[in-house]
Amino acid sequence: MHSEKGQRMAVGLSRFKRPYRQHSSSYIKLSKTGWLIESAAAFLIALLVGGSPAGADEFDPLAVYSEARPLNDRWQACAASFVRRRLQSQQTSEALAEDALDRCRAEQNRLRRFLVDKIGRGSAENVVTLLREKYQSDLTAAINALRTRD
Repeated sequence: MHSEKGQRMAVGLSRFKRPYRQHSSSYIKLSKTGWLIESAAAFLIALLVGGSPAGADEFDPLAVYSEARPLNDRWQACAASFVRRRLQSQQTSEALAEDALDRCRAEQNRLRRFLVDKIGRGSAENVVTLLREKYQSDLTAAINALRTRD
């Protein structure tokens, strides 16, 4: 009987060893694959989130935007102030918006000069032109909305 127990144990062990080995080897494969995937994901996240820090000579658009923001805000505030005083005039909203931006050329030019120093003349001209078109459109819409509300 002892031999039967031994055989039973051997049979029992072989039954358990085989599935355990398969499970164990697949676990090892999964853990190796999981490790590779986790490493690749961490690397991609580090590249996307961290990026490379801008050196002293490198262009940093966020820094330029932060520095230019007060100049841009003054330009918009000037135009809004001009419009506010003339909101009840008979002038069309398009003409009033254009006059407001024309009246605030000094603020626009301060922003342009700042941008020329940071990004060059051509790029600064493009940025200011796009901003002016957007602000004129936005002012026109705001004037129309305020006039219909009153």
